[in-house]
Amino acid sequence: MSRPRPRQILSLARFEFEAFWGGPVGALALLVFLGLEGLLFYNAAASYSLANLAALARGGGVDASLVMFASGLGDLGLLTALVTPLATMRAFALSSQGGHLDLIQSWPLSRAELTLGLHLAACASLGLLALLGLAPFVLLMFLGVGVVKTMLVAVLGLALLIAAFSALGLAAASLCRTPMAAALTTLGILGVMWALGWAAPYLPAKAGTLLQGLAFGPRLYHFTRGLIDLNDVIYFLALAAAGLFLARPVR
Repeated sequence: MSRPRPRQILSLARFEFEAFWGGPVGALALLVFLGLEGLLFYNAAASYSLANLAALARGGGVDASLVMFASGLGDLGLLTALVTPLATMRAFALSSQGGHLDLIQSWPLSRAELTLGLHLAACASLGLLALLGLAPFVLLMFLGVGVVKTMLVAVLGLALLIAAFSALGLAAASLCRTPMAAALTTLGILGVMWALGWAAPYLPAKAGTLLQGLAFGPRLYHFTRGLIDLNDVIYFLALAAAGLFLARPVR
């Protein structure tokens, strides 16, 4: 088996990245992401203001880095889950309909090169959205709110999250015949895995612990608090590897 060729992977990734942002799907992803990011950031700021006023009335204060950074950066992970289907739904689902995938499948690419190229393109698109979503938090840091270490660790967590989400989205797209079916399947998978963390507190201890271990949210929570847990890193890398293994383009 030949080794994947980096140049071929990068060429495909660039082609897919430009195709995504050159079409209406990219504009839709940008609109949805930034619109919801604005609402969630406003909500985080309002929550901080109310909590701070209540604390001042008691003679105390509120750690803005915890209230706004931790919750706001956690919201970025949820927003990424919502737009991941848009970035991955076309990957393999167009193979039965014609379109640009037929073109790239005519390139001299191995299965690994095709999968890795599409994964890299999806990661780049989601990464660009995440960077735009981080802009308000960077501004807060210039205003003296937040901790650089916490921001850097949270960025690492988001990068791992994006790698896992993109791989799972590709795996879902390889199972579907249409982009819409691929998008709904991806959204369902990510939604269930995110909601597992919310359901865990209401279940018996062992079942709750198991669900917490499978959910995305609690893992990202550690990163947004500035904590790097090797188990969390392995979790996201394992999901990304599993998704890439399961993503099987139709030839």
